[in-house]
Amino acid sequence: MATAGGYEQQGWSTLPDHIVVRILLHLDLTDRYNASLVCRSWQACFHQPYLWRYFHFRFLTTVDPQKDRMWGYSQCLAKHGHHLRSVRLSLDQGDVENRHHACRVIESLATTEGRQLAEIKIFFTGENPLFYAGAEFVAALKTLFGPTPPTIKAPRSQIVHVDLSDLTVPFDDSVFMILAENHPNLQSLNILNRMLICKVSPSSILHLVQKCRKLTRLMAYHCSLSDDILACFAESDRAPVEHLGIVCRREEKYSKTLASELWRDLVTASPSLRVSLGFDHTCPLIKVGELMLPEIPVRELRLETFTRIFEEVNLAAAYYAPTLEKLVLQTRNSDDLGTALINLTQTCKLLKSIYVYCVLKREVVEEILASSPLIRETKDYILKWTADPEPWVVGVEEGD
Repeated sequence: MATAGGYEQQGWSTLPDHIVVRILLHLDLTDRYNASLVCRSWQACFHQPYLWRYFHFRFLTTVDPQKDRMWGYSQCLAKHGHHLRSVRLSLDQGDVENRHHACRVIESLATTEGRQLAEIKIFFTGENPLFYAGAEFVAALKTLFGPTPPTIKAPRSQIVHVDLSDLTVPFDDSVFMILAENHPNLQSLNILNRMLICKVSPSSILHLVQKCRKLTRLMAYHCSLSDDILACFAESDRAPVEHLGIVCRREEKYSKTLASELWRDLVTASPSLRVSLGFDHTCPLIKVGELMLPEIPVRELRLETFTRIFEEVNLAAAYYAPTLEKLVLQTRNSDDLGTALINLTQTCKLLKSIYVYCVLKREVVEEILASSPLIRETKDYILKWTADPEPWVVGVEEGD
């Protein structure tokens, strides 16, 4: 063993296996395979089950040889698919080959013998093609969430975490009915996927909540919720709810507010419940105040309406002082808004994050920071008193 400067020089092959595995975890499949060719020790690490518990499939560019990449992924699934626990799948959906290969991966996961898959998250990173409905992804998800194929001998594990928030296709009730029937141990579901129209009805979410008694985290549009869902969440024979993420949009013009008494029952049954409540620019302004019920334990409030508002900020201070930790606000500046923001920061002692996407008066910003030690400590805020061209300015902002 050679020495240099009094220190022994050791080869790469002498690195402990767990260190090598940690290194390989940060590499994509091609680099991971190339690294495995360094020596026999690294080759053995390449095949360790722990290395394949978490895997990210990527179809992001047409420059790479996609057929070769898909061949490598197919080999990975054939040899190590039964070790996969958490899967991330990213693709630029503008390319037809990317979509085809991504769906093949999802379908392969569905038919992997002895699979242990517990978590899946799908990312669309590009722009949807014109008139694209994503029917192949809906079909692939139904296969993944469906019953065990007769060709699979060993029983498959149940999926417990599903995140479809970056899958911008209009999935419907059938996807979640199948998910509920075959994966009753589901713990978290995010379907806030930014599609213009939500096709998921309250009846399908109610069926899922009734079947999945361990579901503790649900992120969905307000139009997909109902009083019956809140009542089901409050039942005594299920796990307490930890997090509800609710976004209100144009559909609220025709929907009704969830009952205050049912929110109270839910908070009693789940005292640690936190709620993220959001309103986008399509939500009728008159509905914002109606939906901001004082019984809701709101931790994060997003008022991204782009309209001139301030009364809703005062409501947040009055209703959510014991719980509010984060405020995101997109609006136009006014003296009333400045007064409301100062009142909110003085009232909500737990507030530690505030993003205001308009130009405020300097004295308002200084008063907000002076009133909130937590915001000063975390430095987690956007507060401007001069116009800035990007990245937070939307349209033409008003100054002082």
